[in-house]
Amino acid sequence: MLKFKELVICTEKKRELFKTDELHLGSGIVALVGRNGAGKSTLFRTIMGGHFYRAGAIEVEGREVKNYRREELAKKVAIVFSKATVFGKHTGRDLLFLGRLPYQNMFSIKTQEDRDYIERIIILLDLHDFIDQEFTQMSDGEKQLVMIGRAMAQDTPIILLDEPNAFLDLVNRHKVMNVLRKIGGEANKLVLFSTHEIDFLPDLCDSVLLIDQGYLIKIDDKNAFIPTIKSSFGINS
Repeated sequence: MLKFKELVICTEKKRELFKTDELHLGSGIVALVGRNGAGKSTLFRTIMGGHFYRAGAIEVEGREVKNYRREELAKKVAIVFSKATVFGKHTGRDLLFLGRLPYQNMFSIKTQEDRDYIERIIILLDLHDFIDQEFTQMSDGEKQLVMIGRAMAQDTPIILLDEPNAFLDLVNRHKVMNVLRKIGGEANKLVLFSTHEIDFLPDLCDSVLLIDQGYLIKIDDKNAFIPTIKSSFGINS
């Protein structure tokens, strides 16, 4: 579903961040972990086609990202940022419908299929209590759930989440993790999220990508998630 082949990721000023051998990610839930500045957000931007790598390739469903048109890639990969920025007086429902834009015609006419799809997301994520409120009036947790719903509305096989818990309290972090479990339970979906929290990873994730000393490595053994990450960060306990 998502493949990295001899990849070299650099900053815009050409400083190398990390490299990797060939890595393949299928469906499931995968955490991306690394120290601040390691290149987690840069990797997400690169997958989305907004930052070009120096060497190697990123393939989405067997096709290199560079060869996708923007509207094509929007049907393959959706992204949720840690802090949502929305302009205008949109309700949560409005934003969910924005996720259907890649499938609508030039007049953005909503179909019954769009409406049914959005209703299924509202039920799945339990958004009924606030989905018709103005987005700017929602709590941070509600905003994040809506933005995850918008990504789901794109109906892509891959969903990226850049530190989805960064600005949330404990209760809302728990809600977001439960939502990721629901999404990850769907067939043929890859959920890749970056995080600095590691204690819950064995219970949630199928594998972990770790940026360690300039290399991106994949860890598949759940028992090794936390020890390997702690060792990479120089934590002994």
